[in-house]
Amino acid sequence: MNRLAHHQGIHKFFTMLGLALYFSKPVMKHLVHIVDAMITKGFSGTLTDLHHWSFHPNHRTTLSHFFTKSPWDEEILLRKLQQWMLRHVE
Repeated sequence: MNRLAHHQGIHKFFTMLGLALYFSKPVMKHLVHIVDAMITKGFSGTLTDLHHWSFHPNHRTTLSHFFTKSPWDEEILLRKLQQWMLRHVE
């Protein structure tokens, strides 16, 4: 996977959550890029910003298709993040 140095940490966090067991490599790649963009100063929440700030290698239409047509289960992601938050944030 082509990624920036800080993508390694984001990917490692997702792996620690066990998301690699539930999501394919392409989905994990999209999630890493999405989180990268969301934590970048200047991100305003638009798909164009998401594409720009994440340095995503694909066209922004690919991200649009990911959000609208992918069969991934976002409930798994939310549940895993909630479990992690309960264990690590007090």
